[in-house]
Amino acid sequence: MAEAAEKEAKGPVAAVVEEAREASNDTDRSAEQPKSQAQKNRENLKAVGTVHGTAVVAALTLFGAAHTWALVSGWSLAAVTSVAAALVAGVVISSIAHEWGHFSGAALSGSRYKVARKPFNYFFMFNFDMPANSTRQALWMSWGGLTGSWAVVAAVLVLVPIDSWGSAALIATVLGQAINASIFEVPVVLRTLRTGEFEQALAARLESPGVVRMPGLIVGLLAFALMT
Repeated sequence: MAEAAEKEAKGPVAAVVEEAREASNDTDRSAEQPKSQAQKNRENLKAVGTVHGTAVVAALTLFGAAHTWALVSGWSLAAVTSVAAALVAGVVISSIAHEWGHFSGAALSGSRYKVARKPFNYFFMFNFDMPANSTRQALWMSWGGLTGSWAVVAAVLVLVPIDSWGSAALIATVLGQAINASIFEVPVVLRTLRTGEFEQALAARLESPGVVRMPGLIVGLLAFALMT
């Protein structure tokens, strides 16, 4: 009441000006409030996508240059360089596709997660909130990663002709990466389906002495030998 009387005493024009000022202050205060996690996720996703996209383009460009050099020159040095570039490109592309597959599975299943401001440990991009998410959401996230890995294998087989050591090495690398991802994650998925406890299944797999990169390396070497 006192506030209304004070505004009336100031006159209609002054009252309107004061109300506009108060509205402006309210807007400023709301703008200062912390961003929601969804807003942070969207902003961070753009930043991570830029880094990952740049890495993929750079890796493919490096491979393409080395591959062309090897085909045009016929030098042994160029051929070896193209194989090294193929290894780098294969690891980068497969790892990034795997992580985006995990993220896609989590997002499509409505999971709770936090996207990192930048990739950590080279490729990881988000934290999956295991206590808050259901078994179904965890399985979606897991299958998403495997889908990403094997989608790269399919794409490379279709798009890359086997015409050099470099192209064979690229195919062998993404195949080996997909094998390793499957050997690690399929047991987690199967145990989760049996027990309904994804976090325990993942912890048990991480502690397993059998988790190594050797199977993918062996398969990759065999594939490379068969293609060359």
